[in-house]
Amino acid sequence: MTARPLTVTAALGSLAVAGSLLVGPPAAALGSPAVAPAANTAACTDTPVFAGRVPSPSSSIGFDLGTRKASVDQLYRYMQQVDRASAEVSVSTFGKTAEGTPLRYALIGKPNVLRAAQSGSLPADIAALRDPATPAAKAKAIAERSPSIIWLAGSVHGNEPASLDAQMRVLYELADRTDCGARDILDNALVVLVPTQNPDGHDADTRPNAAGFDMNRDWFARTQPETRAKLELMQKFPPQVFVDQHGMGGTGYYFPPVADPIHHELPKQALGWMNDIAGKASAEAFTKKGWAFETWQAGFDLLYPGYGDTFPTMRDGAAGMTHEVGQAAPFPDQVEKHYTAAMAALQSTARARTRINSEFHQQFVEAKAQGAACTLQPNHVDNPGSTLQRQVPEGKVCGYFIRTDDPGRKREVATLVSRLQQDRVKIERLLAPVHVPDYTAYGKTPKATTIPAGSYWVPMAQAQKHWIQTMLGQDSYVPFPYFYDVTAWSLPLLQDVEGGSTGTVPTMRTAPLAPVSVPKASNPAGLPRVGVLTQAATPYAPHQSTAWMQWRLKNDWRIPSTTFQASQIDKATLARLDVLLVPNVNGKTLNETLGKDRNSAISQWVREGGRLVTWKGGTQYAALAGLSSAVLKDATNEVPGALVRVKAHRAGPLTARVGSAAWSMYEADPIMTAGAGEIVLSYPKADSADWSVSGYAKGIEEIAGSAALIDEQVGQGRVTAFSFEPNFRAFTDGTAGIVRNAIIDSRGTLVRSVDEPGGRGASTTQKRRAAAAASTLDTATAEVKIDDRAAVAQRRN
Repeated sequence: MTARPLTVTAALGSLAVAGSLLVGPPAAALGSPAVAPAANTAACTDTPVFAGRVPSPSSSIGFDLGTRKASVDQLYRYMQQVDRASAEVSVSTFGKTAEGTPLRYALIGKPNVLRAAQSGSLPADIAALRDPATPAAKAKAIAERSPSIIWLAGSVHGNEPASLDAQMRVLYELADRTDCGARDILDNALVVLVPTQNPDGHDADTRPNAAGFDMNRDWFARTQPETRAKLELMQKFPPQVFVDQHGMGGTGYYFPPVADPIHHELPKQALGWMNDIAGKASAEAFTKKGWAFETWQAGFDLLYPGYGDTFPTMRDGAAGMTHEVGQAAPFPDQVEKHYTAAMAALQSTARARTRINSEFHQQFVEAKAQGAACTLQPNHVDNPGSTLQRQVPEGKVCGYFIRTDDPGRKREVATLVSRLQQDRVKIERLLAPVHVPDYTAYGKTPKATTIPAGSYWVPMAQAQKHWIQTMLGQDSYVPFPYFYDVTAWSLPLLQDVEGGSTGTVPTMRTAPLAPVSVPKASNPAGLPRVGVLTQAATPYAPHQSTAWMQWRLKNDWRIPSTTFQASQIDKATLARLDVLLVPNVNGKTLNETLGKDRNSAISQWVREGGRLVTWKGGTQYAALAGLSSAVLKDATNEVPGALVRVKAHRAGPLTARVGSAAWSMYEADPIMTAGAGEIVLSYPKADSADWSVSGYAKGIEEIAGSAALIDEQVGQGRVTAFSFEPNFRAFTDGTAGIVRNAIIDSRGTLVRSVDEPGGRGASTTQKRRAAAAASTLDTATAEVKIDDRAAVAQRRN
């Protein structure tokens, strides 16, 4: 996160507590162990009392904790030492990174709680609380006797290291302290400690993981092995509280209450725990120490469901919380603040376990009841000065259909359904066709439709109702125009899968759907030789576009490729390629770095039959270098990331399996006209039935009718240019498939015959016009255009 000034100290008066923070006496044990009554917090002191059984971090790593950054090896060695010294700590491995580095975690709890966790009885109790069908008396008994499960995670961004060191101290103190300030935590909770979610990035001091992904955007897509392993661990030990610690600009600190906008389906109970319990406790702890801090003024919202706070809240019903420490502060101060905020959150939520357990069950009962009534939760704004600008529209949503009758989208359907099933969503398969009187297909108006047998039915009347609407709803209904991230992520749109909703529950013959696996991509024989042209990678490379494509080629499509820096490009290198991809790099910089001779070599390679595929900044480069006649101009709209439907002009190899339409992830991208190329995809006219937008998109109509993808013949080769990022975060599978088509078709039939008008390529005048237009583009990586709070909080954790 970039530097920002600390401007606000939150007032405790704005953090009112709802409900008691004390727990009552436990009921008799029926499953997981009964916990002891919480200590009298008034008798607790701030003075830690140590038993001396566990080695301190400093004795293990050889220097005072916080005086300099500890390495992952030092962390892991210390975790094992604590495991050996304490019966209340169990350390294990939950997976490996993209580089094969172990991912380790610690369970911290009383020995009987550890046994209950590892045997499955404690997770079974949490599952019973999550089940709306659990009888009220049983749920009450579990709520009163069962420990809660609290996660503390850190260092998902490798260049935000203080959380790792702070959590080493938390581990030490929970394992060795005997005072009530520490014992209250273990008397009431199982703590799952993941001090680093990104060990490779931590030791390399890079924001992304070794594959180049920002893993705090990857939660629902789960492309990375680190993310998948973490989600499997969350299934094993499901969180009710999840604290995710980060670094930011400035010298201050952030913790909840959160900023608007808040996604309308976020459960109010979890929001109360993070704001009224943990947020209040952190504010009290920081005020006592005289430290300045920020809450909602910092601008950390709860909208995009791909973060370490939003995902656990929306999917798991947990109190997902972000903690941010200002990295301009001295490192010892950063570690001390993370430690203080972590202990405050752990203590307060552990002591409130009965309330959290009870309300945890209540929110799933309410979710199923809402689903049965076919109602969506309304929008609201919470912060002073916020004005509700968009309400969730009236109307009923009883469930969603996912159609399976398009043979070209079987893999995309499987990807979508598999993700939902991993998120505990119950899905049914239609055994016979069903007539739906008010079927609303994505991007369409309601009409009577017959859904064919074999399609999938996702009813809203289930525990995961909030998550179903979050993932399958066409729109996020942004209530307040302030954003850190994209505002659209509907899985069917990302996958370009046909489906839609209904406000009725028709009479259907269905059967539960067995777990679905995603088939591997099927490639033809004789794959083309693929290169990826990039520029020097940095932690803030534009949209990490190169990394996303490298992952897609290797891990998803299984197409071999080689990535080249500009200095490696020459005629001999190009002679070994059939396709050259240029992702969203800085077009001006790449053009200048390549220079006249290398650009001439690329131009000759294309004329002799090569295929150049570009997007966003790569397309700007192609125009500047005289390789494309696409004319680009800056957009003036305010679109932080919306899904906009694009239409295919005619069937052809580029749109094979994609069909007549797809959904582009649009982020105020340049507006493109075709020059001498043929328009393959374009944005429909704004007044047409095909025009459809998901997400916040002020002024989006200016792109209506413009080109989204053009294919241009250059001699015997061609240049295929996207105006948008077709492989956004490696989860826009629908439009990414068009890039794959361009690769596979690189030796196929040209889109435009040389005998057609314009078929011999662009004129010199057209190329000059394109280069002149591209030279005026704003090359800054501006993901969002938002209100004045953006000047304070410039980039999300």
